[in-house]
Amino acid sequence: MLDASGNLYVSVGNGSSTTTYDGGDSVLELSPTLELRSRFAPTQWAHDNANDLDLGSLSPVLVPGGFVFIAGKSGTGYVLRQGALGGVGGQLSSRSVCTAFGGAAQSGSTIYLPCTDGLRMIVIGSSGAIHLGWHTSSGASGPPVVGGGAVWSLDIGAGQLLALSAVTGGVLARIAVGPLPHFASPTLWDSLVLVGTMRGVTAIRPHA
Repeated sequence: MLDASGNLYVSVGNGSSTTTYDGGDSVLELSPTLELRSRFAPTQWAHDNANDLDLGSLSPVLVPGGFVFIAGKSGTGYVLRQGALGGVGGQLSSRSVCTAFGGAAQSGSTIYLPCTDGLRMIVIGSSGAIHLGWHTSSGASGPPVVGGGAVWSLDIGAGQLLALSAVTGGVLARIAVGPLPHFASPTLWDSLVLVGTMRGVTAIRPHA
């Protein structure tokens, strides 16, 4: 994820150390020439390293107001400051949200998280606080995209594309697309929703 100055924000998986911090379980801010500018890691990084509970399972999300949101395998979400991520334990706020894998979708300060137990909507407040929104039990848990009047996500087990209300999380449509690979995500292009399946690419025109 790039900011307006071209700085790159990336998440890092767990390291091997549980005694001396080794740079794992973190979010990094890298310059356009890939020099380290700032870093964040949870206070409990040693525990996360030992139990494979790192932040590397989700990509960071840049949020209006100069914030960065990250969550990972531990179930805790963190809000950080762009340009000064805070070092170890330097988050602006944190809250239990969910275990998340892949990439989140975003509309302004609203984030749609690909949680293992179903998509969750959260809102980052003007002070950096995390506000929990809807949490769907529809089966949609794959990395989502937002656009065309809906949040789009895949139910991998059922082989279905779901369109969800961005406001309530209610199911607007459920479309069979066939067997899906792990962590598959739909793509919005022109007036189509494209889904890569185990058999090829399926194209859906939502308003046809």
